[in-house]
Amino acid sequence: MRTIGKLRVKYSKGEPLRFISHLEVVSAIRQSVRRADLPVCFSEGFSPQPKISFGPPLAVGYTSDCEIFDMEVESRIDVEIAKKRLKESTPKYLDVISVLAVPIDVKAMELFINVSKYSILMPFIDIDKEVITSKIKNLFDSKEFFIERLTDKSKKQIDVRPLVINMILVEGKIEMLLRFGPGRTAKPDVIIQKIFDLSNEEKLSLRINRDEIFHENEIGEMVKQ
Repeated sequence: MRTIGKLRVKYSKGEPLRFISHLEVVSAIRQSVRRADLPVCFSEGFSPQPKISFGPPLAVGYTSDCEIFDMEVESRIDVEIAKKRLKESTPKYLDVISVLAVPIDVKAMELFINVSKYSILMPFIDIDKEVITSKIKNLFDSKEFFIERLTDKSKKQIDVRPLVINMILVEGKIEMLLRFGPGRTAKPDVIIQKIFDLSNEEKLSLRINRDEIFHENEIGEMVKQ
C-alpha cells in the first residue's frame, strides 16, 4: 500500500475526557479513522494498523484545543469530506477542528513540535492577583528554578527556568509558554505548585488546557502548528 499523501487533523479533548490517557485517545482515534472509511494506509503484518502519527502526548487531567495527528493516505480525498467523516465517527468530546493536506515528507511531529501554550485556572485557590503577579516576576528574576520530578526509579531536581518562555495572568487565568524536548520536560501543574507553594490537593484542583503548540527554530522564532 503506497502512501501518496498525508492529512493533518487537529482535534480537541474536552473536559469529560480529561482523565483519559494518551494511549486511550490513540486507540479511539484509530477506531474512528477505520469507521470513517478514509483511504488510510495500513501497516503490514498479522495485525495491520492505520499509519497515523500523533503529536506530543497530553498529560492525564488536561484538556486541549490543539491536539494533532498525521494520517498517511493511499488515494486523494477532499479535506472537507475527510473532516465531515471524521467528525461523524469520533467520540463525543474528541472534536475534529480541521483537516489539512500536508507534504508527504513533513517531519514527524515528535521531532518538530517543542513548545506548548497552556492556560491554567485555579478555581478553588484563594491567591490575590498581586501575589500571583509578584510570584511570576520572582520566577523570571531568578537564574534558576528547580522542581522535583519523580520517576519510577528515582527523584530528579530539574531547573525549569530555561523551559518557561513566558507566564502572565490574563482574565483570571495563568497563561504559560513552555518548552519541552528530550531530557527537558516539566508539567505546568508541577511548576505552578512550586511557584505558589500549593498542596497536592490544591494541585489536583487546577484546570489546565493546552491552547496551542509551536515549533521554535534555532533563532527563537515560533511557528504555530
